[in-house]
Parts: sequence; structure tokens; C-alpha cells
Amino acid sequence: MARADPSPGTAATEADQWRLRYIVGDLEHYTEWTADLPTIENYYDQYRRGDYAHDVVIERRAVVER
Repeated sequence: MARADPSPGTAATEADQWRLRYIVGDLEHYTEWTADLPTIENYYDQYRRGDYAHDVVIERRAVVER
């Protein structure tokens, strides 16, 4: 299974959120932001292997608290 690596110098926390970005035809699609990384990784594997989507990417949004 593919793993989204945190950026250098950062660590994944419970507050981090993830989504999947993929392209079907000429349209770019996104899943909703979620803290459930295993689900996003599962979608990533399914979409990457399928014939209908390309440029499949896991995106990470870190919540910054001050």
C-alpha cells in the first residue's frame, strides 16, 4: 500500500487531514478532507490501478495551531 510521507521536518498528527486528487478525462476531482489516512490510501490504490483516473495524488493538510 502506498504511504504519504510527511514533509521533511514535520510529523503526522491526529489533526492532519488527507484527501485524494485525481483526474478523469479533463476534469480534476477531489475527495473530502478526512483524518482517516488508511481510507485515502485504499482509494489511492484503487484509483491508481483503475483505467478511469490518472495523476492520482494523496494531499496532506496540516492544521497549524498558534
